[in-house]
Amino acid sequence: MITGINYHHISSIEKNSFLNYNVSCILTLPPYQRQGYGRLLIDFSYLLTKVEGKVGSPETPLSDLGLISYRSYWKEALLRRLCSAPGPALCIRDLSKDLAIASCDIVSTLQERGLMKYWKGKHIVLKKQEVLEEVSRRAERARCVDAASLRWTPPAAPPPR
Repeated sequence: MITGINYHHISSIEKNSFLNYNVSCILTLPPYQRQGYGRLLIDFSYLLTKVEGKVGSPETPLSDLGLISYRSYWKEALLRRLCSAPGPALCIRDLSKDLAIASCDIVSTLQERGLMKYWKGKHIVLKKQEVLEEVSRRAERARCVDAASLRWTPPAAPPPR
């Protein structure tokens, strides 16, 4: 768990986005790339979004590397959640609320990974054993923000005009 952020990494959070963007820019300087800091900043942005009681998505269009980073983050977050989900039924809306990730990002990630199928008139989320094993192996190495250490209160919403 990471409990502090080194300011060699930059994140710009857009607080008043009417399109529910939770991040407008993430930059990890070249000497620090491929060390998990981009993912850490993505994780932090979703933690802040969750504390605000919202769901969000990054500002688009994403760069090629940004898209790869976000897809990887969404995949890991969803798979961790699928591993810990009690019972056989999962709802996209509940996943979105729990993870603060926009429903469209969840659906596209599940479809891309082959974890969502249309069966008997319903979309279902699949729990594949090999995927669950992959998640448990990778979870030990992941950098993530310790949510219990966060000391932040969302700003009050401006009064309606």
